[in-house]
Amino acid sequence: MLTDALVRELFQVMLVFARLGTALMLLPGFGEQYVLARQRLLLGLLLSALVAPVVAGGLPSAPPADPGRLAGLLGGELLVGLFLGGITRFAVAALHVAGTIVAMQSGLSAASYFDPSEAGQGTLPGNLFTTTALVVMFASDLHHVLLRALAASYGRLPVAAGLPASDALRLVLGLADAAMTTGLEVAAPLVVTALLTNLALGILGRIVPALQLLTLALPLQLLLALGLTLLAVAAAAAGFGRFLVGSLAFLDAGG
Repeated sequence: MLTDALVRELFQVMLVFARLGTALMLLPGFGEQYVLARQRLLLGLLLSALVAPVVAGGLPSAPPADPGRLAGLLGGELLVGLFLGGITRFAVAALHVAGTIVAMQSGLSAASYFDPSEAGQGTLPGNLFTTTALVVMFASDLHHVLLRALAASYGRLPVAAGLPASDALRLVLGLADAAMTTGLEVAAPLVVTALLTNLALGILGRIVPALQLLTLALPLQLLLALGLTLLAVAAAAAGFGRFLVGSLAFLDAGG
């Protein structure tokens, strides 16, 4: 009896870990490349041990005897974990969209570099927005909301129920559209200001043809861009928080 109980408890913890551990590999703040994989693994195991007794009523009471069914069960939980972690990455993508637009408008796009957190080319404004948003996320305890949402996912996405493909695809497409919209909203003040500045400089160039516009335009454009970027940091952090909470809001339907 003791052996059976121990096997059941370990199986339930590992089943929960398949979902939570996979999600933690992608969650903003937890799944960044500069966070040690060993720390993420340890955090996933600890969270799984804490969450498993809470959601034990929705977990299988014993591991399936058929290896195929066991593999399917674990594969389904891994897929759900990838889905939950992946949809939260759209919040980070929105800030990178805003940073790319700001860099193009300010002339900082030439200063792109390899961003290890995204495993691709990044921009200085995008890195500033993302770093600030992650700091605000942990300072405001928003990461607790993410962890609670993962635990609540068992009400909306029960074990062995599978991932609704049509609903998941609709949510991903909606979040991709929202990420572009949020990025444009964050960068909109700088885009409008750059447009008005270029229009004013064009008119000035027609009035005073001898004026060296290039010498005047570059420092003015860069100064305005840096000032507006600092003002947009707060908007980026706020938009990141709203987007992050909204991406997991569908889990509330599970009760």
